[in-house]
Amino acid sequence: MTIKKYTAAFLIPVGAGRNLGEDGWEFESPERLSKEVSEHLIAAFRLNFVEMYSGIKRYVGDNIGMSIFLDDQNEVENIYFQVSGDSLKALAEICQNPQVLSRAEMFVPEKE
Repeated sequence: MTIKKYTAAFLIPVGAGRNLGEDGWEFESPERLSKEVSEHLIAAFRLNFVEMYSGIKRYVGDNIGMSIFLDDQNEVENIYFQVSGDSLKALAEICQNPQVLSRAEMFVPEKE
């Protein structure tokens, strides 16, 4: 089994605070992402639902994995991506769509 090298990326509410904690990146914001944003990404990348556990919905597609983190009210806190190949460029292009850009910002840790 070969493991692809991937880049981590996040879609977070505009202006969310960022902190690298012991368990990884943590984001703080009273705002939530709309369900339409996640539905748009699922359709754009033709993602398939894999599983749901502990408030996280996981989807996969060609060269991309997407995990939607939900809060206690089932609202979208942030979306985590594992991308390889040209998927990061495609993700950045999709995030420029006004439907996404007006509500969220893309955060790529090693690019900061």
